[in-house]
Amino acid sequence: MKSLLMLMLLAAFSARAALPGDSVYQLDSRWQNSEGETMNIAELAGKKRIIGLIYTDCGTACPLIVAHMQAVQRALTPEQQQRLGLVLISLTPATDTPKVLRHFAEHRGLDQHWTLLSGTDDEVRRLAMALNIQYMGQADGEISHSNAITVLDEQGRLLVQQVGLPEGAQGLVDTLFGP
Repeated sequence: MKSLLMLMLLAAFSARAALPGDSVYQLDSRWQNSEGETMNIAELAGKKRIIGLIYTDCGTACPLIVAHMQAVQRALTPEQQQRLGLVLISLTPATDTPKVLRHFAEHRGLDQHWTLLSGTDDEVRRLAMALNIQYMGQADGEISHSNAITVLDEQGRLLVQQVGLPEGAQGLVDTLFGP
């Protein structure tokens, strides 16, 4: 049993060591997904990822971020879909529990290609800083935040960051996979 644990730790260390120094996945952070499972952010490596930072009870910008990401997903071919994952990170981890995230995913029609994550306030802040996403709580409970979507490459390096879809969903797909 000790040998198995040592092998698992060595494998995890080796995987992180293989990532480039500018990879967001170098952050040693733990998250809970919408199924209540704990995962390290580095587990997202291996696919391009479109990331949006949202909170589930937002009524303004967050639904638009999700809608843009859904539009990109609809523009993907089946082969492209296998090479791209969609990730939503909660800006309000105290209220966006796995159960809330799961309900949000069901309500929005998000399929198995989506990963919804909630972490600690510190983990969210560190990731937001690494992605250059600014946010701040307001007195009324709302969160003012950057409305950007971020695309990371398979190793967690920044490929694209933009507000909205200025070239349309297909334009972003073409940027990521070629026309």
